[in-house]
Amino acid sequence: ANKRAPARSKATEEYLLSGKLFCGNCGKLMVGESGRARNGTVHYYYKCSGAKRHEGCTRRKAIRKHPIERAVVYYTVSKVLQDDVIRRIADAILQIQKSEDTAIPALEAQLRNCEKGIENMVNAIQAGVLTSSTKERLDALEQRRDELKTAIAQARLERPKFTREQIVQWISRFKYGSIDDKEYQKEIIDIFLNSVYVYDDRLVLTYNYRDGTETLTLQEIEAAFGSDLTQFSPPKQKSCRRLSAGFLLCILHFSVFGLHYLQRLFSWSGGSLRDQF
Repeated sequence: ANKRAPARSKATEEYLLSGKLFCGNCGKLMVGESGRARNGTVHYYYKCSGAKRHEGCTRRKAIRKHPIERAVVYYTVSKVLQDDVIRRIADAILQIQKSEDTAIPALEAQLRNCEKGIENMVNAIQAGVLTSSTKERLDALEQRRDELKTAIAQARLERPKFTREQIVQWISRFKYGSIDDKEYQKEIIDIFLNSVYVYDDRLVLTYNYRDGTETLTLQEIEAAFGSDLTQFSPPKQKSCRRLSAGFLLCILHFSVFGLHYLQRLFSWSGGSLRDQF
């Protein structure tokens, strides 16, 4: 679902936190955008959609994309991927696996009833009760038993049950990735992270397991990654429009000045602009 979230991929840059990053002031999603610096360097940001649409949230500054994604992955690995937390997650998955698996137990119950019926029919035959209907009933029960066994085997293949050790081993493999690797960042965010709320002085991270919430202050993030989370701001469109208007005004000013200069030049040479053009 998060892979299909709007604005996750913008141009050639993928915004990994799209659909999971929220403004702490207004609760709206923070969406990806980019800005080009004067030297041509492109910077990528997350910006509150409320501030972007001028819907009341004007305090939230844009946050640089790469530092916050890296910080979220770093703290997820350091806080969540610990042995005691992994064991808690594995126990929860086992409980979910038991509660959600209703198809196989139902098929197994039918198989037990079918086998009991076959046993009763065999006992009746051994007791001398053998008719055409008895034989047909036994054949039908045996056919039904084979069908149930096939259905159970297929259901187990489609939805295998995992042991606690298998779950712990699968989750533990995420402890050893590189937080600078883009694919590793994507896996950590998609699998473990539920949401991130951005406040003026902290980030609140919620994970996909019970009581999985961490609060990180900006001081902690700056201590680990520096203060580049909001160091640069995207260029403001209004400023760009004022600059363009000023530039056109300068062109107009110099054009008028040049026209007066040419007019005086030709008047000194005894001609006129009409004669020369």
